[in-house]
Amino acid sequence: MTESENGDNTTRTTIKIDDEIWRRVRSQAIREDRRVSEELEQILREYFDEEEP
Repeated sequence: MTESENGDNTTRTTIKIDDEIWRRVRSQAIREDRRVSEELEQILREYFDEEEP
């Protein structure tokens, strides 16, 4: 299930991913001084070749 937050064009969602992938994303987020959600968004933007707003 998803829900928009405060009309700011973001969606909160729950996903399930492999523990090893989670550890890698979390480690990368820490190195980049980001939250895991920000790191995942960056990964998805790169995958879909999207620019940041």
